[in-house]
Amino acid sequence: MINNIINLIFPPKCIFCGNIVNSCSHIEICENCFKRIPFMSENNQKSFLRSYGYIDKIICVCEYSGIIKDSLIRYKFFEKSGYHRTFAKLLAEKVKKMTNYREFDIIISVPLHNEKEKARGYNQSKLISKIIGRELCLHENSGLLSRIKNTYSQSLLSKEERHFNVHGAFKINRTAEAIGKSILLVDDIMTTGSTLEECAKVLKEAGAKNVTAAIIASGRKF
Repeated sequence: MINNIINLIFPPKCIFCGNIVNSCSHIEICENCFKRIPFMSENNQKSFLRSYGYIDKIICVCEYSGIIKDSLIRYKFFEKSGYHRTFAKLLAEKVKKMTNYREFDIIISVPLHNEKEKARGYNQSKLISKIIGRELCLHENSGLLSRIKNTYSQSLLSKEERHFNVHGAFKINRTAEAIGKSILLVDDIMTTGSTLEECAKVLKEAGAKNVTAAIIASGRKF
């Protein structure tokens, strides 16, 4: 009821075009823009695991192109933190369709280095992770992982450089909370997958049972 009242006073707007959407809408995307979203094809989705050793499954909503690419850039670099609700709901629906999500013990996000998070003002992946945790009734435990190396932006590096850039960048904070756990690991964008793989490696070495990566978009082609 409170949310409905807030929506009547401050009508939700589509994150892509800015047009007002129905106040009762579950997601802040207008009908026209929804049709333009480059959702990930089933064949491309199935191809993701060919070159990963520590990640057990990858769930991806969209291709990194078109209106998704533009909106993620605004979200990540232009202080549009409010977009996280829409991205989280898109990803939560995908997780529901592709997994028995009740089998996950915890949900965590890929951490930012403290300096980078302070400069940006928020961890874009953690905002998404918190909403998904609520949507799927999962314990959000992003404090389990820390980024101890202030890495360069992966988008500026070659495939080989990206691997070395994130090597040793993460540490587990509370090993006991990872042992035997099935973990849903959230990030916004996947390029080569090096960051997610390094996080999964640290979690597995700490005793995690399995790690499923959940991302909004990927520019990776097969």
